[in-house]
Amino acid sequence: MKIIDVPIDILTLLAQAVGNVTTTWGTPEPVLQDNIPVQPFAPDMLPESLRPWITDIVHRMQCPIDFVAAAAVVMLGSVIGTGAAVRPKQMDNWTEVANIWGASIGRPGRLKSPAISAAMSPLYKLDSLAQSDWKAAMAAHQQVVLTNKMTADFLKKKISSDKSYDSSKPSADFLEYKRLSGLPNDEPVPKRFHTNDCTIESLGEMLQVNPRGILVEHDELTGLLAGFERPGREGERQGYLTAWNGTGSHRVDRITRGNIFIERFCASIFGGIQPDKLEIYLAQAQSNHGNDGFIQRLQVMVYPDEVPMLGVVDQSPDDAAAKRVMDIVLLLAKDIQTLGAKQDKEYEIPYFRFEKDKAQPLFYQWLIEINQRIATEDDSLMQEHLGKYRKLIPALSLIFHLVEMADGKIRRGSPIGIKSLTLAIRWSHYLESHARRVYRMATNHKVQAAQLLTTKITAGQLATGFSARDIVRKGWSRLNELDEVKAACDELEAANWIKRQGATGKKPGRPALPTYDINPAALPPCAGGAPTKPTKRKR
Repeated sequence: MKIIDVPIDILTLLAQAVGNVTTTWGTPEPVLQDNIPVQPFAPDMLPESLRPWITDIVHRMQCPIDFVAAAAVVMLGSVIGTGAAVRPKQMDNWTEVANIWGASIGRPGRLKSPAISAAMSPLYKLDSLAQSDWKAAMAAHQQVVLTNKMTADFLKKKISSDKSYDSSKPSADFLEYKRLSGLPNDEPVPKRFHTNDCTIESLGEMLQVNPRGILVEHDELTGLLAGFERPGREGERQGYLTAWNGTGSHRVDRITRGNIFIERFCASIFGGIQPDKLEIYLAQAQSNHGNDGFIQRLQVMVYPDEVPMLGVVDQSPDDAAAKRVMDIVLLLAKDIQTLGAKQDKEYEIPYFRFEKDKAQPLFYQWLIEINQRIATEDDSLMQEHLGKYRKLIPALSLIFHLVEMADGKIRRGSPIGIKSLTLAIRWSHYLESHARRVYRMATNHKVQAAQLLTTKITAGQLATGFSARDIVRKGWSRLNELDEVKAACDELEAANWIKRQGATGKKPGRPALPTYDINPAALPPCAGGAPTKPTKRKR
């Protein structure tokens, strides 16, 4: 074998060329998901009236307290509805009602549905009692209608058989017959507090006869979100956004149903959702596709850490605690007007204000701070979410205040005190930590796609000079949507895996897409890559 001598200057140039790969590109960094910690829920964040009931459910069920507490608060807000409001300023007519939206987020088997059902049980009982009242009223109504008809028929027969009857001088029998014949035949309408699935038109019909509001509960909120995409139901999303405000009117015009006008379109929403299903909607919202603020309105949104089961608990429910809460719910549903809210005009919602000396200054301080934080928030989804806290904190304060008042712990007619407001502010800190974990899922969805793309690069399945459309054409799982692929490419470019070059693929009606070169250090050795140990990139 002939040995060829290579000049030392050529070896130096080759060594420099290999070194320049890393120098020019930088080292490919691992694409990692963030694990955002959340604030745990403390039982003393609940009004004392609710605490024994909720902690009893949690103890017997061995589930996160977050699931039960969040659902219970939304349930109570829906019962109050437009029956009472809060005016967060002393002189202004800014008004917020107690309906709020929420969600329990967790993997299957986390007991989301049983926890939600347990928290909603007073509402189910309220609905059941209302149905019983309606059946009794319907039976009484039918008896009255039948009696009136029989009486009218008898009088008609009596009048027609009276040969001395003078039409110019109507008799008492004739006048009574005319009265009975002209009576309205309006049937009693059932009171509704709760529904599981409905169109926006049926929701409007229910709210016409239940003006204080209703709770829409979904075992899986993805069913509600998916329903918005069905043909003929595209406008429902906007209808629900109106219902979140709770104070505005709403009109539905349909050929089959006619015109429906709701003076106060007020609805609460609560349900469970799995993290992987929510990721898709969050990713779309982050890229401004479908970002109309629907997700951000789920303010009581909890995503707690998993709770280990310490053992089987088999004991009787705390009936006294459950009855105490049921009594509160019944009073709020049927006799809320006895709690002493003010009402300036007949058509306005009765309201409470904050106590002047302590609660009002604290609220003003909180309002200034939240406005400053919104202005400096970097995450666009979180910025919009925090903006909705201007309703959430007054609404939570009102709920806590009315619960304690209905339980007899606060004098009726009292303004909202600092205790209820402080609890609401504690909830805002707790809920913000959970919201940040939830919204990070949008980034994690993008990161997961980027991680899949790195496996294709390191396996040599992608050549330098590719575009996002080239990847979509390959049909790889989780890499078959153009927007997701472009987001993944953004992640890899930031991590020094790829580098954006000129646009290509410009055709009529199709935007040009950039091409990407691959960092040689990320390629397998057989493809000309230089093995490099990645360094951890801080996100």
